[in-house]
Amino acid sequence: MSSFQKVGLLGKGFLGSAVLEQLVKAQFSTTVLTRSQSALKDVPSGVQVKEVDYTSIDSLKAALQGIDVVVSTVNAAAIPLQKLAIDASIAVGVKRFIPADFGAVTTNPAAHFLPVIGHVVEIQKYLAEKVHAGDIEFTIFSVGGFLENQFMRSVAVDWENHTSTIYDGGHVPISFSTLPTVGRAVAAALRKPAETKNRVVHVHDIVLTQRKILEIAKKIVPGKTWTEAGAVDSEPELQGFLERARTEGMKPEFIFGIFKNMLLGKRYASAYKSVDNELLGLGLKSEEDVVKFGAEIRQRSKL
Repeated sequence: MSSFQKVGLLGKGFLGSAVLEQLVKAQFSTTVLTRSQSALKDVPSGVQVKEVDYTSIDSLKAALQGIDVVVSTVNAAAIPLQKLAIDASIAVGVKRFIPADFGAVTTNPAAHFLPVIGHVVEIQKYLAEKVHAGDIEFTIFSVGGFLENQFMRSVAVDWENHTSTIYDGGHVPISFSTLPTVGRAVAAALRKPAETKNRVVHVHDIVLTQRKILEIAKKIVPGKTWTEAGAVDSEPELQGFLERARTEGMKPEFIFGIFKNMLLGKRYASAYKSVDNELLGLGLKSEEDVVKFGAEIRQRSKL
C-alpha cells in the first residue's frame, strides 16, 4: 500500500496548528478546512485553505474532493459534526479518516461511560460501523496527556501558589506527549498506511507521576517553597463531579474536575504499557528534556 499524498485537515487550533506544521515538514499536500478563512492566521506557504460549513454535507463534499486522508482536530463542540465529515469523506472517496480523538483514556472501554468523552465514543462507534462496511479506514491516536498543559495550566501542580494537591499518593504513572510529537506521529503514520490501518496507535514522550511533575516544577521555579496542599482519594471526588454534572449540567469546573481525576487518578490506565514510537521513528524524552521544555513554556507564559 502506497502512502497518502493529499491531506485534509479539519481545524487549526491548539492541536491542529502543531499537526499542520508537521504535515508541511513531511511534504504532504495539505488543505485546511475552516469555518472562517479570514480568521485563520499563520498558514504556511503552499497550504490551501477552504472555507466549509461543517453542518452541510454538500459543503464538506466539495471541499474534500481529491483528498486521500482526513485528519480532524476540531474542538470539543464540533466533535458530533464529524459524522457528516465521515459521510462526506466516504461519498468522495477519501481513504482514511483520523477523528479528533487524541486523548489519554478515550480508547479505554472502562472510561466510555464518562460524559466528558461521550461524543468521542459516539464517533468511534460510528466510524467503526463504516469501517466494518468497507467504506473507509481509520486510525486513532492515544497520546496521553498534552505535556504543554502541565506547564500552561494548574493541573498536577498549582504554579501560582507553588502547591500541589496529591491524588492517590501521587505515584500513578501517566503518559504524556508534546504537541509536536503528536504532529510527527500523525505524519509518520500516514507514511506507514498498512501498519497503522484500522487500529489505535499509542505514542508518548515520557511517563511521569504527579510527584515527578512536582519535582520538575521545583527545578523550573527554584527558590520557592513548594508545599503539598493535601491528599485526595480520586474515586469519591470523581463520583462527586459526575453527580454534580448530572444534576447541575456540564459546567466548566465540573468538566475540568472530571478530566483531572481521569488523568491523575488510579482508576484508569493513563500510562501505556507499549507504544508505537519505534514504528513511527519517534524517540522518547528524558526528565532533563522535560525540565527544559517546561521552563520554556513557563517563560513564554510570562511574556
